[in-house]
Amino acid sequence: MNEIRITVHGNVVSEPVERQARNGSTYTTFRVATTPYRRTGDGRFVDGDTSFFDVIAFNALAANAATALRKGQPVIVEGNFSVKQYLSNDGTPRSSPQIDAAHVGHDLSWGRATFERVSRAAALGHDRTADPDVQASVRAMTEGASGPSDPRPDHVDADGVVDDDYDPASDSVTGTDDVLATGDPETDDYEVVERLSA
Repeated sequence: MNEIRITVHGNVVSEPVERQARNGSTYTTFRVATTPYRRTGDGRFVDGDTSFFDVIAFNALAANAATALRKGQPVIVEGNFSVKQYLSNDGTPRSSPQIDAAHVGHDLSWGRATFERVSRAAALGHDRTADPDVQASVRAMTEGASGPSDPRPDHVDADGVVDDDYDPASDSVTGTDDVLATGDPETDDYEVVERLSA
């Protein structure tokens, strides 16, 4: 099948609209207007007829275009060109030139833009690592910052073994560090106390 590739320099004339297809994929549509110009014999520039193109983009390109583009901005669109035939509300046959976009970008001959790289999963909202809290934790690890403090008590080691000499009544505040713990009830002697009646 022969495809017509086209590159259009123009302006966005409708706000990009992001939608979900029936199969769950993301697509974005917007219109672009382009007006050619030529120089006359006396050196003046004269505008030609304005052409309008419907642009459709899919998947990550669609999500990024919906986020980055706004009505009135100059763009360059490259993709496959086709003419869609349809009937208007009154039954009149109409045609609409459409570009299935492969590449979309701002035309920097008219202004400045900034670029932010995102993964395809992040653009489509499927990337769990794009969460700001997750990214902050990863940055902290990369920069060597310590993670959350160890939640274990001081008398429990990394294997979960409890220090037998630890007494909860003894701590660094009271200064009685040498008080022995009550011990292990399974092996130590203890006194049985009868239950008090209510």
